[in-house]
Amino acid sequence: MKHGEWAVLCTLYINEHLKEDLSVEALSAWAGYSPWYFSRCFKEKVGVSPMEYLKQRRLLAAAGEIAKGSRILDAALDYGWETHGGFAKAFISQFGYSPVFLRAFPIRDVSLKGETMGLSIKQTELNQEPEELFAMLLNILKENGTEYEAEKLRNLYAKASEYHHNQKRYSGEEYITHPINVSIILADMGADFETVCAGLIHDAVDLEIEGRIKEILDSYKEFKITGKCTDDNGALVALADRLHNMRTIEFVDPSTWKKRAEETVRIFSPLAAKYADLRLRAELDDLSFKHLSS
Repeated sequence: MKHGEWAVLCTLYINEHLKEDLSVEALSAWAGYSPWYFSRCFKEKVGVSPMEYLKQRRLLAAAGEIAKGSRILDAALDYGWETHGGFAKAFISQFGYSPVFLRAFPIRDVSLKGETMGLSIKQTELNQEPEELFAMLLNILKENGTEYEAEKLRNLYAKASEYHHNQKRYSGEEYITHPINVSIILADMGADFETVCAGLIHDAVDLEIEGRIKEILDSYKEFKITGKCTDDNGALVALADRLHNMRTIEFVDPSTWKKRAEETVRIFSPLAAKYADLRLRAELDDLSFKHLSS
């Protein structure tokens, strides 16, 4: 079995056994490798060490249970921490705030569907109007304190809307809703204005764009062809594009689901790990695991 394939199976195995006593020795024995070789190959393919990946997934799972009403200590014990203090320290190190806040402020936005306190990247509902989505994009940029040019963004939105006129997604929505959603994801991740703009026109291949936005788009196109990216911002556009496509995967041919899920875990999840966005990495994995485990 190729390393990329067993890395996918291993991440799937870890997520199915989060509450069990997992160690490098146990995982390497399951995979059939020595602990040293297993750890090296896992980090190479997944982007982080096995124990760091396990810790991140356990923290996210525990956070979800706390947000739904579980006691902090109960969730901590369930996912391998021996004390409230040890869990709180790990949680604060990962998310930047205490798990107590999950109970104090349980719902950040109804569109998050149960996720809380920024543990999930902004998600929109199906069949929202393009203008409504664009207004949401502007609001996120404003809330995040991102410097942006509203007129320039509106102009690019108009050009993208014209380019995608009469195009539909498999869901039946206007196609322009996809690039707006990609821009919303990028804005919520804290990307700069030029990268958000690139997300808005990433599928409008014939538009004449210059300057920094063109550089980002060229890098994005390079990634689509070669799987490699010379510009980090181009990689972010590719990640946001994949995330929105995975969120709406149920509208494409079911025969492609497993292939796309495997590709996401093998290529895009490690790329997300490079940019240290746990929310992005976790959602890409979760969306993929549903189809890999079926």
